[in-house]
Amino acid sequence: MSRLIDKVPAPKNPLKMEILLLGMPRTGTISIRMAFEILKYRPFHGRMMDEMPHLYPLWTEALEARYLHTGKDYTRADYDKLFDGFNVSCNIPGTLVAAELIMAYPEAKVVVSTRDVDRWQQSMRQSVDSAVSWKSFDWLAPWDPHVIGPWWKYHKFQHRLRPLIAPQGERQAYLDYYAWIQKAVPADNLLVFNPRDGWEPLCQFLGVPIPDEPFPHVNNTEQFLNGRRRRWWRTVGLLVAKVSAPVLAVVAAAWWSWGRKSTFLVRG
Repeated sequence: MSRLIDKVPAPKNPLKMEILLLGMPRTGTISIRMAFEILKYRPFHGRMMDEMPHLYPLWTEALEARYLHTGKDYTRADYDKLFDGFNVSCNIPGTLVAAELIMAYPEAKVVVSTRDVDRWQQSMRQSVDSAVSWKSFDWLAPWDPHVIGPWWKYHKFQHRLRPLIAPQGERQAYLDYYAWIQKAVPADNLLVFNPRDGWEPLCQFLGVPIPDEPFPHVNNTEQFLNGRRRRWWRTVGLLVAKVSAPVLAVVAAAWWSWGRKSTFLVRG
């Protein structure tokens, strides 16, 4: 069966994948992504797909193959296409295919961001779980078929996978995942990292100098929800613009027609 990824040309000079950040969402991954950028890496994070919306159906295909067994699992050659231009995979969606990425890029260093499991669950409820309940996106998203439409379709699909990923509950899935990855990755190639630890353990693990600036700390729950609000207002703005244009055209035409009739009557 033909796959979407097979229609994508292989990158001519792919960057070497150097780091896999495979922690769960809401474990400081945005802060760590910014840290990688300060260290001059080129990290890919799922949020960047708004700038590259053609990746939404490709990542959906990869996840469908992994969890729904709809086709052949993606290989290194396929992931090279998804990560073209980047040398770090940051969190979702990469974390959802962690085993495949570890196998595809055995030379990459693995960083696993972590936090207390109960605080993680609370953060997920207040941010990710709250955000997916914005059902107004169901009718708003089609008004932006190029960015918000593909994002919302992918976003809902990713959430439908959660029962498959965590059949015994997400708290247990979190604990099982971190136990698994510490067995799956050689100890000398793995860093279990909390952003509160700052630059030293991360830079020592990567073998790079410590930057002369504070470690970034961003994307708390309110910032996460603000991002969702920006998407919502962007789509509302597009809806208003698209609906208003024909209405204004009709009003303008009626006004012009009325003006002509008024002039005719006055002259008559």
